[in-house]
Amino acid sequence: MRTRATWMRFASWIAAGAACGGGTNLVNNPGFEEAAANGKPLVWGLPAGYVIDTNAPHSGAACLRYGNADPAQYRLATAPIRLEPGARYEIEARVRTEGVAGDERGATVCLQWSDAAGTFIGGCYPPGLQGTSGGWRTVRGVTGIVPSNAARMSVSCYLRRGMTGTAWWDDVVVRPWFPPLIGALTTDHHRHHLTGGVARVHVSLALDAHRVAVSDAAPVLRVLDGRGTELASVAPRSVDGDSAAFDIDSTPWPAGALTIEVSARGAGGTEARARLAAVRAGPPPPRKATIDGRGRLILDGEPFFPLGMYWGAVKPDEMAIYAKSPFNCLMPYADIGRAGLDLAHSNGMRVIYSVKDLYAGHRGLRSREAADAAVRTSVGALRDHPAIAAWYINDEFPLERLDELSARQRLMEELDPGRPTWSVLYQIDDLRAYLPTADVLGTDPYPVPATPPRKALDWARKSVRATFDTRAVWMVPQVFNWASYKKTPEERARQRAPTLDEMRSMAWSCIAAGADGLIFYSWFDLWRLDKPPGTGGRAETRDPFEARWRDVTAMAAEIRAFIPVLLSDEPAPAAAADGSPDTVAWRTFRHGGKVCALCLNAHESEAADVRLKIDGVSRIARVVQGPAPAPGPWDGRLSLPPLAVTILEVAP
Repeated sequence: MRTRATWMRFASWIAAGAACGGGTNLVNNPGFEEAAANGKPLVWGLPAGYVIDTNAPHSGAACLRYGNADPAQYRLATAPIRLEPGARYEIEARVRTEGVAGDERGATVCLQWSDAAGTFIGGCYPPGLQGTSGGWRTVRGVTGIVPSNAARMSVSCYLRRGMTGTAWWDDVVVRPWFPPLIGALTTDHHRHHLTGGVARVHVSLALDAHRVAVSDAAPVLRVLDGRGTELASVAPRSVDGDSAAFDIDSTPWPAGALTIEVSARGAGGTEARARLAAVRAGPPPPRKATIDGRGRLILDGEPFFPLGMYWGAVKPDEMAIYAKSPFNCLMPYADIGRAGLDLAHSNGMRVIYSVKDLYAGHRGLRSREAADAAVRTSVGALRDHPAIAAWYINDEFPLERLDELSARQRLMEELDPGRPTWSVLYQIDDLRAYLPTADVLGTDPYPVPATPPRKALDWARKSVRATFDTRAVWMVPQVFNWASYKKTPEERARQRAPTLDEMRSMAWSCIAAGADGLIFYSWFDLWRLDKPPGTGGRAETRDPFEARWRDVTAMAAEIRAFIPVLLSDEPAPAAAADGSPDTVAWRTFRHGGKVCALCLNAHESEAADVRLKIDGVSRIARVVQGPAPAPGPWDGRLSLPPLAVTILEVAP
């Protein structure tokens, strides 16, 4: 724990540095060269094993060194730092390594923050260096938004838990980070194929971050044909600090390639531009799979709601169990090949096929060219298989690889234009920037038990908003026990699996927020804690598969029964629940002429009284699921216990 004197000394350092203006490095003594009277580096706290090294620093006269031979030893060299809640920051350091080994992400740096009571609430953890680096290399990351309740912050140099070897750090930098003035640009048409009629175009803006007034930004959209001739120039239908929306009518335009360009003025009148490749074409030919205008997966000509789980490899005995469940698809991490696809297909299962590891730096692929060649080989060999519903092309790769990820999406469109791609990110604050990288996006909130299950509702809402509600969103809710991933018995003992009520709440929260598919994490984790003592299992946290699977399938069965309603394209009536807390969510549907209302309270401990107003509705015809008033005349009032999920059939 930092003493009051340490924090006051740090405050004086900040005050001294603040006069340097914007772009100032917020890390004090970033090169470990300033020493206090006791010879220790100023501001930094160095636990045993960390020493100042004057032999070949990256710059200046010194650097930091740490050697660790005990994988059970976990120590961080830390300094206090002041960050502003609501802002974002870039952290960077020069790092070199010698013999760094272990099942983690190496020697790195991080930023962390806690609330006023000292409770940890988040941080930024860039991947680090393993092995022997052969020289100084840059480790870099960008934080999410610092929470409003963050009160104490720190910057650290360290080896990730369980790592051994020697590492050096120098020139640690933390500075404010601002997104580009113009970010992602998208249309509401699948792969931006405009087929006549009005299309919506959305662009992400960062006017507030750049301190540009909406009136000064003056965004404009232009459409150019393949020869650069301007076909249209329009002002936005709406614009605010973080986005602008335009309407364009492609009906009179000739068939062919298009460029959609948006420009806006930044600070000092500088102009920023973003471009999007599009095409004016007729109706697309029949495809194995596509995403329609409502965000539905259309598979073999029929709407399909992906309800599945993450797998590793596929095995006949496990597939026999899974095939009897309510799930209709799976996403295997393993390269299951044609034999695995055949097994899934023979059991009536669709597959989201993973090529997410075929990038430079993975699976022995040393360059982007080698990675692209591997993707061409894999997709070319399997794209004729009827079991494949979509391709999984990115699992949480950082935004620093945006150009590479965008190029991979374009390659997949070339290799298999008849199937969509899916990417899953934890980078919830950056999700909009990933729009060019996949047809379908998703996020993976895994809150239980560290944070409340209502995090799933928050992330699902943010995910749908990030796409401007123009893309399909397949969310990844939690069904696993975090004990599977903890390294010590003490850590594992603090974990538990989500309860049936928590899983139900998280899944339906995603649907209420607008998710178009659910792929749960994960099948293989349900087995990892099933082993009894003496067989390699973790006896202190044993979580039998049979009991867990019973709850998972009970939750999935509720969703499977509702899929016809979820896939209906009949217009649903508008609904509102004014004054309800943020933990209450609702969504209406119409199927077969009947109106259904989903309403839930995602709070884990507080009940919620709701008045749900639905156009044209005055009575409950039937309670489909959950707590609700008896059928009959209804004024919209619902009393929802914690984690309650209610589905009603309602009528005029």
